[in-house]
Amino acid sequence: MSENEFSYVEVDKNLIVTASIRDVDLHMYDVRRAPFELYGMYRPEDEEWFVRMPEEAAASVSEGVLRLSNEPTGGRIRFSTNSPCVAIRAEMCAVGYGSHYPLMEAGAFDLYVDTPEGSHFERPFTPPYGMKEGYEQIIKFRTAEERFLTINFPVHARVKNVWVGVAPGSTLGKGLPYSNQKPVVFYGSSITHGTGTTRPGLTYSNRLSRRFNLNIYNLGFSGQCKGEPAMAEYLAGLDMAALVLDYDHNAPTPEYLEETHKALFDRIRQSHPALPVIMLTRPNVYPESVTAKRARDVIYKTYADAKAAGDENVYFVDGSEYMKPFGYDDGILDGVHPNDLGYHAMVEAICPHMAQIVAKSKDFQK
Repeated sequence: MSENEFSYVEVDKNLIVTASIRDVDLHMYDVRRAPFELYGMYRPEDEEWFVRMPEEAAASVSEGVLRLSNEPTGGRIRFSTNSPCVAIRAEMCAVGYGSHYPLMEAGAFDLYVDTPEGSHFERPFTPPYGMKEGYEQIIKFRTAEERFLTINFPVHARVKNVWVGVAPGSTLGKGLPYSNQKPVVFYGSSITHGTGTTRPGLTYSNRLSRRFNLNIYNLGFSGQCKGEPAMAEYLAGLDMAALVLDYDHNAPTPEYLEETHKALFDRIRQSHPALPVIMLTRPNVYPESVTAKRARDVIYKTYADAKAAGDENVYFVDGSEYMKPFGYDDGILDGVHPNDLGYHAMVEAICPHMAQIVAKSKDFQK
């Protein structure tokens, strides 16, 4: 490290993260085995890595989707235990360091406690500075009691193996059941992927998952959401309870979006005539943007045409309205991606439509 570079932990020792569980007595368990339940992954019991799509399907879309499908954003580990502490040990191949998101988003796992009344954030499994190949970390509770837990996978990392540790003699069981067996699928750009959050649990899909106790499947691909026919085929083949279609930002031009957005929706409708579909537009904070307006109009036309044809299972969310109640300036990280407040604003805009879907669809427990 040159004299012009330094690690902040050199001046603030409170930021030092212990990279080892050290002398705590734990039993470690592979999360690929029962009673742990894995969500948001493609066949995690068979694949060498935690991936979100089969390799052949991802490669048929694009090289970019193939690479990003190896990032486990939206993946979750669910289980229960009465252990007074919970630890993880993660083996990674790569961590996606970026200039506009923190290590806590890119490579950390975070922990939530689930109850029938809702879920609350406990703590992150904080990774040490400079971590590249994995880490281990422990979280200690104030009391030893039975808890339902969810551990969220990182947003921008490639994860090969994860073990969870609990105190010897502790119970270990299944997680809290979701309200839906078939997942709610999210397809979109880096915004759906989760870029701009400060940790995994704050992506908008994970927030909605907690709000409605939803099993979700995140198919966000940073810079690679282009509505290709191969992706339309893959989405149409999924068994899902609802679809959030956030296809907008990565279309190269409004003309490209016009050629592909309705075609994507129509292909999904062929296989899922009554599937609830929420269509989003980008979180536009620049009212003068002609491109954003044209893209919004394209998406609204797909929605309006469907409604005019008698489709009662489509919903439209105008991204230019997301930030209005919270102040436009404070909800955006870099002019494109929402920050944590911006993702909260997105969730608040989507929630009324998701509530309708959950209330009336047979795929959700009442």
